[in-house]
Amino acid sequence: MQLDIVVTNNQLLNWDLLKDSLMYSTEKPWFFTEFSFLFVFGFFLLFYTLFVKQQFWRKLYIIAFSLFFYFKSSGPFLLLFVFMICMDYLFAIQIDKSKGWKRKILLLTSILLSLSFLLYFKYSNFFISNVNYIFKSDFSLGELFLPIGISFYTFQSISYIIDVYKKEIPPTKSFSDYTFYMTFFPHLVAGPIVRAKDFIPQIKNSQVINKELFRESLMRIVIGLVKKLFIADYLAKYVDLVHLTPDGFSGGEQLISMYAYSFQIYFDFSGYSDIAIGIALLLGYRLKENFDNPYGSKNITEFWRKWHISLSLWLRDYIYIPLGGNRKGTFNLYLFLIITMLVGGFWHGADWRFVFWGLAHGLALVLHKIVSKHIKIKPTFFTRMMGVFFTFNFVSICWIFFRATSFESAFACLKNIFTKISWVDFEGFWIARPEILYILFVAAFICFFPFTIKDIVYKRILRIPSLFWFIILLISLQIIIQFKDDVVQPFIYFQF
Repeated sequence: MQLDIVVTNNQLLNWDLLKDSLMYSTEKPWFFTEFSFLFVFGFFLLFYTLFVKQQFWRKLYIIAFSLFFYFKSSGPFLLLFVFMICMDYLFAIQIDKSKGWKRKILLLTSILLSLSFLLYFKYSNFFISNVNYIFKSDFSLGELFLPIGISFYTFQSISYIIDVYKKEIPPTKSFSDYTFYMTFFPHLVAGPIVRAKDFIPQIKNSQVINKELFRESLMRIVIGLVKKLFIADYLAKYVDLVHLTPDGFSGGEQLISMYAYSFQIYFDFSGYSDIAIGIALLLGYRLKENFDNPYGSKNITEFWRKWHISLSLWLRDYIYIPLGGNRKGTFNLYLFLIITMLVGGFWHGADWRFVFWGLAHGLALVLHKIVSKHIKIKPTFFTRMMGVFFTFNFVSICWIFFRATSFESAFACLKNIFTKISWVDFEGFWIARPEILYILFVAAFICFFPFTIKDIVYKRILRIPSLFWFIILLISLQIIIQFKDDVVQPFIYFQF
């Protein structure tokens, strides 16, 4: 009788797990570190082996899973996403067929329709709150749910439409190919922003999944999980604590929190990108890199070539260059840089803090252009290290406005950092929270270690015998299991 009860309970547990994996919940949106995702993804891979050599069925199978993945992330807003896919697919074909002013009208209509959804869900309350503040009114839309990934797939669809308009790519005649490009689940909800010219050709010419590709994919997934669960989530606990009650912490603690968030956001987002790239490789498709050792940059211009590369290139190609780039004089070049970074800041969030963050980076880019034009600094090891030091600290200070809950708390943090630091703060911190400093040291070592050496180590790990490589993976997974928090934090860029 007791055995029957145990079996029944196990069956109930499995049924509950399956039900939880298939249903949508606003409180539990899907992301790669969720156990329910890993549970369902395992079954997906099992059946994927049946379709991997059949191009048509493999494509439909991945599309179906991608749509289910988005349903698990945003529920009924899947219908909005599907509508946008159908709309832009038809617009692209009509733009390619049309000539003259009709093409421009179709282009503008498509862009405005795509942006209208983003503006409504992400920015409506921002605009209304500012109107209320200026005119002392009390308009309200209530709380609007932000469909996960809408910023990413809106920019992706706009890039496709513009590239077709500029005749850089032909519109895809296959609706299933375009749907595959837009819905491919590894990059769907938090990037990287994938360009059609880089991805659509792979649909018909996907990579052969051999032993080397399988190793590389698993390695990227494990690296991403370690970044996210071992480093980012661990630092997040302290960062959240400080920003919950910023007045209750000393200047030294605020400084440590500033650096902790710098590493948290990098390891969180680059970890997601690693997992996305790894999963895509596991299916036979290669996504472009989204980070290139950004904290090792010697100036702010280099930083933006290496941080969130897909967004940086999007802003360059679809905002900065169309405005005029460097073709309309020095003053306009500086103005266009600032406008581009303001758009980038506003893309990240509907709050003046993000606009300020974008403005700060825009002004920094302008300052670097001015200084590098008039002052020639001899490149030495010392000047490079000083450049890295100042760039990293500037970026870290700006991250405070990214993370703070208000301008008041952000400026309070900065005031404490610059005016209320004493050595006693760090001594007390070492006694009370040594594990945070250990993680910070590990994070700094990874970020500032020369990229060429890291790349050599990475490639050699992929070449070592399978038995040793398997042991390394087991050790990495054990580290994740031992140190990860009970509650896994959502990826930071899910909110954008």
